[in-house]
Amino acid sequence: MTPTGRVDVGGRQARALLGSLVIGLGHAVPMELLEEALWSGRRPDAAENTLQSYVSHLRQTLGAEAILLTDHSCELNVGGENVDALVFESLLTRADDMRQDSETCRCLCREALHLWRGRPFGDLADDEAFKPDTYRLEELRLATMELSFEAELALGRHNLLVGELEAAVEENPYREQLWYFLIEALAESNRRVEALRQCARLRRVLGDVGLQAGDALAELEDQIVG
Repeated sequence: MTPTGRVDVGGRQARALLGSLVIGLGHAVPMELLEEALWSGRRPDAAENTLQSYVSHLRQTLGAEAILLTDHSCELNVGGENVDALVFESLLTRADDMRQDSETCRCLCREALHLWRGRPFGDLADDEAFKPDTYRLEELRLATMELSFEAELALGRHNLLVGELEAAVEENPYREQLWYFLIEALAESNRRVEALRQCARLRRVLGDVGLQAGDALAELEDQIVG
């Protein structure tokens, strides 16, 4: 029987094995790819036996039915509802489909963001085998944040969002859309001077890396002043 709740699957290589199987959910993952994920080209002499040992331990931990095993591949045999990343993506898709219903969109985005517990794959995030999926998921997280803020602003919660948007801008200083949301939230909260200061700050931040703000910023400034 597959366990429920938090499960300790073991050390770094055991987690790399599970992470690789999660990425390949619904497909048989060749043993060669699993070895690459575990050892990143530094394959030990006893790699095949060691991998089999990790697979055996994982089957004991998760339940034999959770890991389908052949001589040349492994497959994670769990429903997508048991994988946070897939649940997150499903919620984001639903939220995007509900953009016209700001309250429902907001709730779906917040539910999706609540699933996050730090970086995808934890300390494996920067390993070559996990970089592409880490980047993809982190970009989707930012897109979810932006969609959530868009819905909140449409609901008129400008003053309540300022602090959260300030934190988001500090964490992602080159994400212009977050700045625009912050500037809008300040302006609509009768804090126009602060909003204009943030406009100037955005220009400096972008200028420091050789970029220029787009026309949208100038239009925002005109709206605030006018």
